[in-house]
Amino acid sequence: MENKLSFFFKGQIWHLGGTIILFYIGFQFADLENNTNSILGFNALNWFLIAMFIPLIHQIYVWICWRSELCWKSVSNTIGFKGYVILFFILIISRLSAIVLCFVDYGSLYKPSLIAWIISIIIFIPGAYTMYSVKKYFGFLRAAGADHFYTKYRDMPFEKRGIFKWTPNAMYVFAIGIPFAFAIATGSKSMFIVAIYTYISIWLHYYFTEKEDFKIIYGKKL
Repeated sequence: MENKLSFFFKGQIWHLGGTIILFYIGFQFADLENNTNSILGFNALNWFLIAMFIPLIHQIYVWICWRSELCWKSVSNTIGFKGYVILFFILIISRLSAIVLCFVDYGSLYKPSLIAWIISIIIFIPGAYTMYSVKKYFGFLRAAGADHFYTKYRDMPFEKRGIFKWTPNAMYVFAIGIPFAFAIATGSKSMFIVAIYTYISIWLHYYFTEKEDFKIIYGKKL
């Protein structure tokens, strides 16, 4: 790594810039001003913004931690890997708040039918199996980016068991598609927007942050 500062920002005009543009476009398509439903004192627009902001905050957090660790060991020298992981999973769990949006915006696009429920289950199953495969074979710490911190994770073979036998990017192909299952099951227009935004933004993260990091971490092993 010749220029650490340059690498720290590498690809972020596409990753974060693209995600912010997607956020703006999604907000323009949302039509929640006249939706008076609320849960826990937050109306539909509030829940929509929460569901949109959390992935953005999460991806910014991961970029800063991963890159600063690779460049300067900043995380290890401050909050440590444990501190990083705690906040990482708090943000992951916080993404589930998008489910609330499904209920405050239920049926805004169409009235869900049995067919919608069947399709949503079909989409949900590989996502659920992905999470099972992560727990059983891959490991949640490894999924959180432990290879940015410890060499023992870098020396592990690439996982080929469970759903990973079908694709090495199962978390981004299947697990991140779970919001689509909820959108289809509830007919929520705003949830469809969140699902599309989340799916595209995670691939921006993969191509312009994670994949570039892998070149440093794994080098010729890729």
